[in-house]
Amino acid sequence: MSAGHRRTYETEAVRVLWDSSRCIHTGICLQTLPSVFDVGRRPWVDLQGAEASAVADAVERCPTGALRYKRLDGAEGEQPQRPTLVLPVEDGPLLMVGDLEVIGPEGEAITHETRLTLCRCGLSHNPPFCDNSHRRRNWTSGPSNEPRQQPPAPREHAGDEPTTVVARRDASLEVRGVLRIYHSDGREMVDAGRVLLCRCGQSANKPFCDSSHAAVGFQSRPAETPLDRLEAETPAAFAANPRVPDPRASAGD
Repeated sequence: MSAGHRRTYETEAVRVLWDSSRCIHTGICLQTLPSVFDVGRRPWVDLQGAEASAVADAVERCPTGALRYKRLDGAEGEQPQRPTLVLPVEDGPLLMVGDLEVIGPEGEAITHETRLTLCRCGLSHNPPFCDNSHRRRNWTSGPSNEPRQQPPAPREHAGDEPTTVVARRDASLEVRGVLRIYHSDGREMVDAGRVLLCRCGQSANKPFCDSSHAAVGFQSRPAETPLDRLEAETPAAFAANPRVPDPRASAGD
């Protein structure tokens, strides 16, 4: 079943959603469970190819949230990572894994999910999400940097609430929660309760904001879904992006 860029596949045991507007073709699902996910087949998702538990495991390895699932057999669904993992992919997006509530600049709810890749090059047509524009424009981030000041610690009981990710107008991502931030190479960097993270692509202290957005006149744009993404039948419609890691591996599972 299809509704624009969202396609649904279903058995009696599990329902899987694929959102082509969010897919950046990491290939993790294809490698994890090729009996179910195969871009050479139409439809490319065949849920008869494995048990529902195996399907769920493969979907939870999708870093972008383009693949999501719901168990229809009474089994437990995906449980959010705690603390929230924040990992800047070198020359790529910001990977976040946790109980994630994304909010727009006017306070509007955008989504509430467990896995996201967010744009940090400032070029995405689907902000705040990554759409592989960094690859098309050969954007580079350089290695990750330590924060210039120690971020504040999480406030009391913050772990009982979702992590909020606010895409501030013409400015940074403001992230609040119980956060564990990593270097691009996977080393732990710092725990924090609130950080401002660059999304204009110009900070000299990536992944952190240094107010370069103001200096360069960065303007956040409304999200658009180009026609090629609306019409995509499989992830193979997009350039492969194998550098974005499996969130299970990033979280140490």
